[in-house]
Amino acid sequence: MKITSDKYVPALKWRQGEYQALLNLKTKVKDKVVPLLTIPPREYDFEERKMKKTVHEHVETFPKRLYTKWSNRLALIDLHDSLEDELMDDGRSVIEFVLNDAVGLGCNVRPVVSISKSSSYISSIRSFLTSHETGVVLRLKLNELLKPTVNSDIATLMNSLGVNSWEEVDLVVDLEEPENFEPYNLFATIISGAINKINGCSACRSLIFVATSLKLREVKKPGAIQKRHEWGLFLSLRNELTKTIYPPCYGDYTIESPAFLSLDMRKMKPAGKIVYTIDEEWFVPKGGAFRGNEAQMIDHCKAIISSGKYSTSGFSEGDKRIDETANKLNNCGNLTTWKWVGVNHHITFVVRQLSNLHDS
Repeated sequence: MKITSDKYVPALKWRQGEYQALLNLKTKVKDKVVPLLTIPPREYDFEERKMKKTVHEHVETFPKRLYTKWSNRLALIDLHDSLEDELMDDGRSVIEFVLNDAVGLGCNVRPVVSISKSSSYISSIRSFLTSHETGVVLRLKLNELLKPTVNSDIATLMNSLGVNSWEEVDLVVDLEEPENFEPYNLFATIISGAINKINGCSACRSLIFVATSLKLREVKKPGAIQKRHEWGLFLSLRNELTKTIYPPCYGDYTIESPAFLSLDMRKMKPAGKIVYTIDEEWFVPKGGAFRGNEAQMIDHCKAIISSGKYSTSGFSEGDKRIDETANKLNNCGNLTTWKWVGVNHHITFVVRQLSNLHDS
């Protein structure tokens, strides 16, 4: 099944804030979303000086949780590199367990592959494809897309997978976090030119673009507005690719960065903030350390509502939560609360943007 260009493909880390954001989406929004999910690396316990969980403990909840949060809607499944060659307690590879158990529960999944994946990972995907005709999702990073050997690299990968046709492939061009996006037209021309040089790519089942320009590390108290450069670039890229292939799907990293950071939270004092998506920007009210000053979230919520950019409490569950906290009808939550609030609003907002784009 083709992922049509009216669908939104958010690249999400499978952590509580993100999967709660998916769960709390309205049904009509869920129907327009195909998440690209990455199972994160295991977390390190800095106090105990060891991993918090075994590989099995870390992964075993995924299939059931995916079905609980996303039911039988399509999801694209990737693993963090650190889990590629790891095994579950029964000897199966992590990706074999994840895919087969998810399908067994009724999930609708497609495996994500890339040129850099290990041979054991590719072998597990090939075995899965033998039993399940899902096709694959090829995730190409920018440096891989621009390599002179990209055609031979892809041909080798597809041969290893036993994939004979681009009609079995959803191509994700993942720019991650480029330093510069502008000028959009020039960047779009470079990307579309590189895509068009891939042999047979015009027949790919789906074409998806993913990137982010959000730099939360640059946001200082009391907050900031940042431009959503990936949206501007997408509009230019859409115009270019429509000339030779077809309109691509839009994807981004919602309000997250692509990187997975391992931080000693005993030494960290995360600030209270809300990342709120607006037309071509993010509005980010930010205060001091969250812990011990949770009440600051009331003012952050009020700042969003009074900004002139608030989408109303009925727009999404995230917006409803902002209204409740601003009016002291709910508590100030925790850091995960404000992650799911921001992600939930962002996904809903982008789905509306894409709907307006297709109606125009």
